[in-house]
Amino acid sequence: MELINTAAVDAVYEAYTKATESEERDKLWKAYVLANDSIIAKILEDVRQAPSSPMAFDLLLWVVTNNRIHARALWPYGLQAVECLRDYHTANPNIGPVCRALGHNWDALDQAAIDFLKAAATRNPDRTARGHATFALAQLTKQKAEWMIFWEIVPASIYTDAAAQKDRAAYAEASKKADSRTLIQQAEQFFETVTTQFADCPNFPAGPGLRQPKPTLGDQADIELYECRHLELGQEAPEIQGDDLDGQKLTLTEYRGKVVVLSFWTSWCGPCMQMAPHERAMAQRLEGKPFALVGVNGDADREEAKRAAARENLTWRSFWNDEGTEGGTPAAWNVHGWPTVYVLDSKGTIRLKLRGYGGKKSEALLDDVVDRLLKEVEAGK
Repeated sequence: MELINTAAVDAVYEAYTKATESEERDKLWKAYVLANDSIIAKILEDVRQAPSSPMAFDLLLWVVTNNRIHARALWPYGLQAVECLRDYHTANPNIGPVCRALGHNWDALDQAAIDFLKAAATRNPDRTARGHATFALAQLTKQKAEWMIFWEIVPASIYTDAAAQKDRAAYAEASKKADSRTLIQQAEQFFETVTTQFADCPNFPAGPGLRQPKPTLGDQADIELYECRHLELGQEAPEIQGDDLDGQKLTLTEYRGKVVVLSFWTSWCGPCMQMAPHERAMAQRLEGKPFALVGVNGDADREEAKRAAARENLTWRSFWNDEGTEGGTPAAWNVHGWPTVYVLDSKGTIRLKLRGYGGKKSEALLDDVVDRLLKEVEAGK
């Protein structure tokens, strides 16, 4: 097997992350993409010569955790890499980073990923590796259920591109084999296994831009279990009690009887600020209706949050979380991407969960769900 210099590619990416001038960053990013993308196909070709070797595992690990593996042109290589890992490396004790990549942001319908995690969770000789595989299997199962629900809710008129139609059809087909509630229950069982058998195993390190995880798998599984049991669609949203940005007492249940958009935001979050104009427009459009926008702010500095609210004309109230993004309500609600938005009906039931901001499509989806829920209020449902 030919030695492929992935370290040189990683060095270019590291230089890109450290660059401060936009021109330099653009230059380094282009150099990184060219160098990175050109070797991934070569890696898969070389791995096939000795797929069970330690060098093959290292290369497959590099592919699966690659910063660009979800790019459309590279994604097929990621799928091939997981198939090879499934066939030859489920017993490798160093699979932790692979498990993190699969559990956090992989295609929940990729059967090779599921098979790899199931085999590693039961047959890997290393206890921590089995714990990581079990935790990732729980995450992937939970994501499958949530995507299944998402595509049931989203009107076809909003997500019209070919990729979205393909995903919608794939999850509709998957729902014929197992409904979302059953999958959530399976995810709970996997997380419970983590808490009973692998609770003391070290947790995965945080990925880029993610909230710092709990130190052990057991602590992290407790948070995931809470989300499964209290924060999925159809469940009553937990109470939030605290102070708003002005230090006044605020509770989530005081908005009962109204359709609520609960928006987790921070002043430093670019997508949060991009979403603010639509939130303002929504608040103005629905003024006088049984509707409320409520924020949960994750700034460590209350004054900075107040300045951002004034600058962006966020006239609605926001909880201030004095533990920033690392604890308190964002941690309890398992928020590790900003913004995160929940839509609650007038009875406090969760009807939509949206992670991240997808521009006009996210805005159209929010409007559609909120308007439908307001019609339910008007109909007395």
